[in-house]
Amino acid sequence: MSLIPETALPDSFPPYEAFRQHFGFVPAIFRAQSLLPRVIEAEAQMAGAVLLAPGALTRVQKETILLTLASRHANAYCVTAHRHFLGGLGVPPHQLDVLARDYHDAGLSSADVALLDFALKLGSEPNFIHGGEIEALRANGLTDEQILEAVLMTALTNFLCTLSAGLDVAPDFELSPIRCSIQSPPATLASPPTVATKGPYLRAVVRDQKEFPPFAFFQEKFGFIPNIFRAQTLRPDVVEAEAFTVGTVLLTDDILSRVRKEFILLVISAANLNTYCVAVHCEMLRNLGIPADASDQIAVDHRSADLGQADKALLDVALKVARRSPTFGQADLDGLRTHGFTDPQILEAVVMASLTNFLNTLQVGLGTVTDFHPRRVFATSVNLLEDPAHPMDQGTGGAEPAGDPDTELVARAKSGDRGAFEALVRNHHRRIYRTLLGVTGNPPDAEDATQTAFLKAFQHLGDFEGHARFGTWLTRIAINEGLECVRTRKPTESLSPEDEDGGPFRPRLVLGWADDPERLYQREELRAMVERAVTSLPVRYRMAVLLRDLEQLSTAEAAAALGLGIPTLKTHLLRGRLMLREALAPHFIPRQGAVARV
Repeated sequence: MSLIPETALPDSFPPYEAFRQHFGFVPAIFRAQSLLPRVIEAEAQMAGAVLLAPGALTRVQKETILLTLASRHANAYCVTAHRHFLGGLGVPPHQLDVLARDYHDAGLSSADVALLDFALKLGSEPNFIHGGEIEALRANGLTDEQILEAVLMTALTNFLCTLSAGLDVAPDFELSPIRCSIQSPPATLASPPTVATKGPYLRAVVRDQKEFPPFAFFQEKFGFIPNIFRAQTLRPDVVEAEAFTVGTVLLTDDILSRVRKEFILLVISAANLNTYCVAVHCEMLRNLGIPADASDQIAVDHRSADLGQADKALLDVALKVARRSPTFGQADLDGLRTHGFTDPQILEAVVMASLTNFLNTLQVGLGTVTDFHPRRVFATSVNLLEDPAHPMDQGTGGAEPAGDPDTELVARAKSGDRGAFEALVRNHHRRIYRTLLGVTGNPPDAEDATQTAFLKAFQHLGDFEGHARFGTWLTRIAINEGLECVRTRKPTESLSPEDEDGGPFRPRLVLGWADDPERLYQREELRAMVERAVTSLPVRYRMAVLLRDLEQLSTAEAAAALGLGIPTLKTHLLRGRLMLREALAPHFIPRQGAVARV
């Protein structure tokens, strides 16, 4: 049984015949999708190409990746199924227990351990993956073909774990206990690579789109061949299966509309901080008639976007599925039904969430570069020009707000719980990246500084004593990393009040102004203009505006993060807001009779 009703398909249904041939039965995860037979066909092709087809890795190696990562995700369905499959391949029960608990004790070769370390990291903490990981695998004697198959198996595992959680499907066999004790992060987490390796990471075979049908298909449907598929040409059969899956799941318009499915892909990719997939699917939405600024807003915060309540509810549920939220359940699906969604539509949304996690994992492991220049889709929609009496100032009394929501996670992380540290990364990654984007002024430096900030936070977690919130402490580390990055490019700008440039700032052009839709730039141009204005502020003022108005830290938290006194922080914030207002004022029309006041 699952959350979505099933229908009977004939025994002669080709995917069912293939499953019985390879597994001896039809797994429940596929029977639970019987409302959409074409989806089962696509998944059967993917499983056949990635898991079952002979390749550079053995079937046991691939099943082992699936079992260990599913154990890390605490996914009962996948753990139970793939323990059974490994048992059928001759792996003894005691070995299965060790693999699921901690594969480091399983007597595997150093190459196999390195491969599982990489797969576990890619599948559960992808924001720490870098080119150095691939070089380390090569140093262990693994070929690009083997690494590619490990990336594919990791992506497939995340697909299956997401899908089984979204369907809430019961295991096919007696439930296997999940006793994963892998708590300490892999050694590569503790230090960044000494030399950055740019993507794509793996060797690829150049293929002519006229002679390779999947490339001709992508060119016809998208107008280009996405780099994520170009990077997999060592396995042309897999690219063929992926093309069939994209055509069957994403490009169809008979259940959920294509636009709704692109929205799901965009929102989950943004939540996963996957710049590549956000850029690609913003472009695809643009080709479907959705303005770029609308796509940006959906990626940043779909709840504030110009969408109907039904679409917002659909995206809320898709996000819960993608995150495998423990609170996801029947009530979520019942809520979608009240918005008019049918069971096939709900099923297709679950499949889309799973496919997005597959593509996001795949792209990170391949290190593919974006096909289009990415827009800054992680910018906030907070009004930068609100009155300086910020609502969050009220009632704080200048002190740190009481309570730290990260206290429990920090304590667990200090005791060696890697899952707790991963949760801290997920909770703060987007905010830290946005802050560093403001400090450094460009996405590549922001991404590098974000990774380094979290690495240093992990290294020095034992030094965190809880005198301030963890988020404040982490922000301070991030700002130091960002400023160090800036120092390598240009002379340092000080945050200190003793170094004010040219005396007190006096605004010269502060006008009362209002929006005139007929005279304003389009929203996309306006967003870019505001971002340029923020970036152009002197760093001391820019940081004050970023932390208070964009990141919504309290005055005390922002001051602590910047190492400033509260009066100095307030002075910088006021000057930054006035500078920003002055920079933007010429682009707006004064109200009738408005008078400039200085």
